Amino acid sequence: MRLSNVAKRVFSVALAATVAASSIVAVPQVSKKADAASSATAYLCFASKSYNGVLSDHHVSDRSKGVMNGNKKASISGIKVSNATIKKGKFTVTVSASGAKLKSFAKDKGWNTIYVDTSLAGKDKKKLKVTSATLKVDGKTVKTIKNPTITPDPGSNQSYTQVMVVNTWNKYSEKKYKAASCKKMPKKSISVTISGTLK
Repeated sequence: MRLSNVAKRVFSVALAATVAASSIVAVPQVSKKADAASSATAYLCFASKSYNGVLSDHHVSDRSKGVMNGNKKASISGIKVSNATIKKGKFTVTVSASGAKLKSFAKDKGWNTIYVDTSLAGKDKKKLKVTSATLKVDGKTVKTIKNPTITPDPGSNQSYTQVMVVNTWNKYSEKKYKAASCKKMPKKSISVTISGTLK
């Protein structure tokens, strides 16, 4: 069946409109505010030698579950986790976990990781400069690291940015503070305070 010129034009316009509409639906819009990295959320993350902790694996853990027993993949109740917001400009923020149940970590006798995870995309790492990170256990300073390691590592394209205190598997972090030397375990609280600038 042959279409008249008018019918062809109507069909072409309708097809173009359909394709355009499909394209709009398929391509998500990113807000300018989010792209500008005007702020980022910071979370305390840690994993003991027995993998007890918060977000020991960035990709699979669920922060809403709080502190986890890594072996049984079950929540440990009675521990409060406090996050913080890093705002654009100079900042000092503290993230922490507290509660009597933390004393159950004592038997683990060490850490695989302790770090501050952030919602800042890995591609924006250069916007975050951290001049110091201070680890406290039960309110007492264990270690202050100047210019701590920040992920993604050189040559890596991770989708997140993290400030390292301890990381058994990260050679850059190990040069700053060896995980094997961090033996202090909490009875009531653990916190990390970071200071720096977010552009």
